[in-house]
Amino acid sequence: MTAAIHAILEHPGFPQPKAWWKEDFGPQHTIIEEGDASRDVFLIERGVVRINKAVEIGPDEEMQSGLLELSAGDTFGELNLFGTTSRIASVVALSQTVLVHIDGNALTQFMDRYPELGYPLLKEFFIKHADLLRQANYRLSGLYADRLRHTGGD
Repeated sequence: MTAAIHAILEHPGFPQPKAWWKEDFGPQHTIIEEGDASRDVFLIERGVVRINKAVEIGPDEEMQSGLLELSAGDTFGELNLFGTTSRIASVVALSQTVLVHIDGNALTQFMDRYPELGYPLLKEFFIKHADLLRQANYRLSGLYADRLRHTGGD
């Protein structure tokens, strides 16, 4: 993931700190809250984060699911880059974490201005999310099959 995003971060048309900046987070710090309306993207420079989704487990009771853990070189937040919906999951630092915080509006404007740099990043995002969708499909199929085994197909 890092080649395409680093080409953008190093470009003089995408200046720090206007378009991007670094942030430090301690363990258990919430970086993104489910339901937030941000379009920003994050690149993990150091540390580990967990993607959490609130799951209802009973009346007035929910838990955090722990969908995925990401580490140095991974990105998150890109699903909202071109949308106006709220965040579908929370992100929590599991260790001392350093992130490159990328302003989503600045990034989309840059990608429009420099499609030769924007296209490779979009391609990497697409490949990443296609792979994550395949993994999720595999896990959901397994859960469904397990449920059918335990309920006798009802």
